[in-house]
Amino acid sequence: MKLDFQRSLSVDIIYEPYNFELTASAYSFSWQFDGKVLKIPLRLSDDFVIVKVRKVSERSLNLDIWSSTGSVRNDEVVEKICRILNLDEDLKEFYNICKSDVLLRKVPEGLRMRSCDSWYAFLIAISQQNTSFKMGWSMLYRLHKYLGKKVLTGNEIFILPPNPEEIIKFDEKSLRDVGYGYRSSIIVEVARKFVSVGDDLRKVLVNIKGVGPYTRNLALLLAYRDYNNVIIDRWVKGLYETILNVKDVENYLRRKWHRYVGLVTWYLTIVLDAEPLSKAIERARKGMLEPTFTGLTPLTLWKYM
Repeated sequence: MKLDFQRSLSVDIIYEPYNFELTASAYSFSWQFDGKVLKIPLRLSDDFVIVKVRKVSERSLNLDIWSSTGSVRNDEVVEKICRILNLDEDLKEFYNICKSDVLLRKVPEGLRMRSCDSWYAFLIAISQQNTSFKMGWSMLYRLHKYLGKKVLTGNEIFILPPNPEEIIKFDEKSLRDVGYGYRSSIIVEVARKFVSVGDDLRKVLVNIKGVGPYTRNLALLLAYRDYNNVIIDRWVKGLYETILNVKDVENYLRRKWHRYVGLVTWYLTIVLDAEPLSKAIERARKGMLEPTFTGLTPLTLWKYM
């Protein structure tokens, strides 16, 4: 698919602190972020669009719109980009809670979690199920590389993951070939449900064998910025039990973080570089609670993949 440049827009950063570079680099592949420009795919009512976002100043971002037609509405693009980049939310209260937290006290202020469409949110969540950061994102990388669709914007290639209809055509074997193992049947089942009931994850991820609270809540967080659900796996549980001697991790997190509880796990993976549990515990004990930008981490993924 080839897209043409249509026009440029600008959006203001209203809520500070906001760090575009960190927000853009977090959990991005190389075709999504190159160190300066973040590329965001949008499926709009009348067109498919890729928006190239770059920082103009500390308070302003530039949006270059690429599409196959010129019928894209500016207001629709701006609204969706503000939502995805978390430009529309004041997070000062969250950062203030971080300052008094044992594990998140060094969170880089201004780092925001980007949201994404519901299908991609599910793919990320299922890729992280029962595996390490490196293995999970390697699977997702191979899914794009071998089964994805290439989109050309000028002389740059953007890779889309296979959509639900394409996943159904590829079937389980193709997913197993790129490393998804037992998850392959789950992905195909969810793809079929996407096609039959639409893309509302709250409806799609109901009564799906193999999709537990962790996978479901992570997908809801990434798709809708739904902060209300606790996201706990063995990694999170092990950190709090070992470092803070917490017995009931879920209850502790709800009392501490209230309406921001869903963000905790995402930010923990950032400050501890999504290290394996033993190394994460060692770093926490030493007070090494800032991203290192060394090796493969959530903030350097774009450099390596």
